[in-house]
Amino acid sequence: MCRLLGYCSRDPASVTELIGEDGVEAFTALSRWHADGWGMAAQDGGRLQVAKSPHRASEDPDYQRLAKERLGDTGLVHLRWATPGLPVDERNSHPFTCDGFALAHNGAIHPQDRLPRLLPPAWERRLTGSTDSERYFLRILSGLGRRGGDVLAAVAGTVRHITGQYTPSSLNAILLTPAALYAIAWHDPRRIPHEAIRARHSPEDPATYFDLAYQVTPEAVVVASTGWPQEGWMVIPNGSALEITRGTLATRVVPL
Repeated sequence: MCRLLGYCSRDPASVTELIGEDGVEAFTALSRWHADGWGMAAQDGGRLQVAKSPHRASEDPDYQRLAKERLGDTGLVHLRWATPGLPVDERNSHPFTCDGFALAHNGAIHPQDRLPRLLPPAWERRLTGSTDSERYFLRILSGLGRRGGDVLAAVAGTVRHITGQYTPSSLNAILLTPAALYAIAWHDPRRIPHEAIRARHSPEDPATYFDLAYQVTPEAVVVASTGWPQEGWMVIPNGSALEITRGTLATRVVPL
């Protein structure tokens, strides 16, 4: 379980410029509980930049520095709370990248012993780590060819497959592509880990832990997980995806 933040702006911008110093401080404070690593990705023109670490974000100078840099016009930030049984190391830190795409995930897919069946063999061999999240990402990419490059169709097909064959708690994710940012909002309310959240004494309300919300301004669209102030933000309906087009900042919410 993790925390997600994504953005699409008219011009290259830092996370600090987009949500303010107080916003960055409040979001980063969640790494007290989501302490198993952090990652960032950003699209700068046609170049995808990525930085990630297995260390706690609030204690890592690289995270603090990058939060203030204008890395690109579209990007994401991830704070990791590792699924039990999955190692905390850099190769398992989000985001995962492939062919100019990047994804960060919040949730878990069970049973873990069947995860290798999620991907065609050729795609399973492209794994760099051992997480359910990276397999989720590669499953989306593996479906692009069959769906004529339609990202939303590949996402919807992947969500249907996983929910039909596995028992995920959440498939919430931020997906960066060369043309757009997608915020995927899907979770099973029956599988919210209420006790695990309470046991960590985190500030998140378990009932809304898997909510994703977004804010639209003239200069940017920002989407994020809960646990820090988001007054006036709009919640993405569970079972849908928010698409934000680079350049125009056009948004649409599409059922999955």
